[in-house]
Amino acid sequence: MSASAPRTRLKTRFKPARLKLSSDHSKRPLDRMSLHDQLVAKVREMIVDGELAAGAPLPERMLCETFGVSRTPLREAFKILAAEGLIELRPHRTPVVAPIDRAEIAEIFDVMVALDRSAGFQAANRATADDIARLDALHAELVELHRAAQRSAYFRLNQQIHSEITRLAGNSVLFNIWSTLQRSVFRARAVANYDARRWSESVAEHEAFMALLHAGDAEGFADALSLHTRKTGDSVLLMLDQAADA
Repeated sequence: MSASAPRTRLKTRFKPARLKLSSDHSKRPLDRMSLHDQLVAKVREMIVDGELAAGAPLPERMLCETFGVSRTPLREAFKILAAEGLIELRPHRTPVVAPIDRAEIAEIFDVMVALDRSAGFQAANRATADDIARLDALHAELVELHRAAQRSAYFRLNQQIHSEITRLAGNSVLFNIWSTLQRSVFRARAVANYDARRWSESVAEHEAFMALLHAGDAEGFADALSLHTRKTGDSVLLMLDQAADA
């Protein structure tokens, strides 16, 4: 019996040929991943922009019909969005858009103030002339969007500018943490009634920290960027309080 055991195990091993995928099959996982990524991005956008309000149900059948997909990729997208804190998965019940937690938003801004201070200092020290020129172009477009009162486009570009500054810090861990937190903050801003006076102040603050970046003042740039985030946070919390009292 002991002599035959090794032969039995050898017979049950997979042959290398059985592990090969055809050229057709090798493409399918990429197609599914692309669909999954598109679903995550689309539902996230609908939540962040306020199209899907806090507490709104997310019926699978309706969303599957809307996007023309099956339940499997939709449920996979839900898992990602739940991990980001954007939706709540409830056993045997319809998922819902997660409510905005004021206390959590306050804590997130406390962290982001510190992250922006660190990212700003590193970015200012690492930025090349081309990097600064790219930020200048984005900033000029931001100012024009403010003058044209194109609020939605302004908010998106504003997020892009802050994301670019954080990316220039050259720290992938910092960037990933910042990006996750920023999504929650951006959503809170999107559902609140944005104050026009604060909007103008924000543009002026962008002008100020860009001037410090041009001057090569890394400490000043970091401080100004961090203070800008603090003021933005205070404004968002005030708006959330006003919305709760309305």
